[in-house]
Amino acid sequence: MEATLRPEAIVAAALTIMREDGLDGLTMSRVADRLAVRTASLYWHVRNKEELLDLLLDAVAGAQDLSEHVVEDDWRASLAAIMRAMRRHMLDHRDSARLFAGRFTTGPGQLRYIETVLGVLRGAGLSKRDAAYAVFLVSTFLIGFVGREQAPLSAAVSAGVSPRTYLDELGARLAALPEDGFPHIVELAADLVAPDLDSRFEFALDRLLDGLEALRESGPG
Repeated sequence: MEATLRPEAIVAAALTIMREDGLDGLTMSRVADRLAVRTASLYWHVRNKEELLDLLLDAVAGAQDLSEHVVEDDWRASLAAIMRAMRRHMLDHRDSARLFAGRFTTGPGQLRYIETVLGVLRGAGLSKRDAAYAVFLVSTFLIGFVGREQAPLSAAVSAGVSPRTYLDELGARLAALPEDGFPHIVELAADLVAPDLDSRFEFALDRLLDGLEALRESGPG
């Protein structure tokens, strides 16, 4: 039994449940069932579900080597490549944005992510404070964007309506709003429901990088 309850086995079982049923379906009892042990036995190794979520976050964060995306002497290309890689990685893990949101742990996986991004930001010439704030900024942007991608668009989508069908119907409703009350929404209805999230991500990423470029050029302080 002790071999079965190695921390790696507990995390692997929890990741499988999260992949199949999302964070809402993850419970300590389900992890125990998957490992064929009593739930009480888990608490010898993981104190509670919150501690398990910390371990899951670190497992997801540490599952790729972001340092391979660092381009020497090009902080902007490096950070863009890291953000794209992390977005792809998070999209491959159901509910990962919810898992990452608000958590700041000291496991090796998350520490390597933070260290890599800080290295890029310091290499760009940002001050210590600006680099520390910027790593929070880029992480918040990433988690927020992926969180929007992973969340259902509406109750209708949760019930089985395809996202494309929902967006088409939403666009029609927006375009039909009274122009005297919502002139900008009516004018931009088609753009508001355009489905190309890759383009939206690149647009937002470029604006974020532009802001960091302006901060870098302004110098320390």
